[in-house]
Amino acid sequence: MMKFIASNVDAAKAKAKRALGDNVSIISVRNLPSGDVEVSASDGPAPAVPPQPVDPKFGDHTRQVFADATTRGDARSTGARLNEPLEQRFSEDALARLSTELSGRPQRSGGIDMSDRAAAVMADALRPHSMSDELIASIVEGARHAKVDDDLHRLETGLAETFDFAPIHFSPMTPVMLVGPTGAGKTSCCAKLAATALNIGSTAFIMSADVGRAGAIDQIKAYGDALGADYYITETPHDVAAALRSKRPTGAVILDTPGISPYDVGDFAALKSFREATNGEAVLVLPASGDPEEFKDWALAFRDFGARRIIITKFDATRRTGAALGAAYAGEFALAHFSQTPFISEGLLDATPEFLARRILAGHAMRLN
Repeated sequence: MMKFIASNVDAAKAKAKRALGDNVSIISVRNLPSGDVEVSASDGPAPAVPPQPVDPKFGDHTRQVFADATTRGDARSTGARLNEPLEQRFSEDALARLSTELSGRPQRSGGIDMSDRAAAVMADALRPHSMSDELIASIVEGARHAKVDDDLHRLETGLAETFDFAPIHFSPMTPVMLVGPTGAGKTSCCAKLAATALNIGSTAFIMSADVGRAGAIDQIKAYGDALGADYYITETPHDVAAALRSKRPTGAVILDTPGISPYDVGDFAALKSFREATNGEAVLVLPASGDPEEFKDWALAFRDFGARRIIITKFDATRRTGAALGAAYAGEFALAHFSQTPFISEGLLDATPEFLARRILAGHAMRLN
């Protein structure tokens, strides 16, 4: 079953028909507080009884595994934990398990070589961003590979030596699944990625599973309407698989997921079900500024989950970038995109060492000279 939102019943039904075909069955119609209408529809016959659990083998190119969702004997549905308050979800055993994993990880070592003035000046320029000594040392050491005697070029070189830069290239065979904490900017990134795809002449297929957060449905509706892109409310992994199977998108495919706790294995089991439904790539989303140690926990947890790239948001709302960069460094994430504007239509910036070097120095009195 899928949900479609529009300003009136006919428009919502038309969206359902476009997505599911002529055999669409309207399950229910609901008036929303915003004044819009929500239609629940299916491409199968209308149920005469309450729907029963669906066979997880629901498509040739998608699959669903529910066994891992009940790692602590929880018999609730796979996605049920995603929208619970943090206080209800937090468990001491999950926290202890993650702490053991993190403490057992080998840490990259390295001190800051302050033997020359260039290294000392660069370290002083990076330190206000709340970067760790280990990260600063890596950037300073990488800067020694610079071919040109220019301070900004040395910083760009140091960043290029320290991080991989890998913007997302859209393919319907590899949907993008945005993951991370609540408030990181996943939903706006979802819309900005769609805008990026539309700007290069592709199409965008937006799905949102973040239905429990207050205002989330209205937010994705506003973004979809502004971009002129179809959007789909997919509460469960089954909804995601049904949308992919029926629509068979040919351009960018983007799934916005609920914010979860990195300390809760139940949350990750539920999120795993969405990843298996898309058979796509999990991309971590973090804001530029925050608590460096918490961000490292996020990065390491999502590294274990399978994410390898990161989008850093809210460059326009902070001067310091060390927390997100430190998380990317600790988790060995490739930098994919940066968000530095609240305007959805402008999309995301491809991550480059040139932009990052200028952004790190912007607004600081100290310059490399």
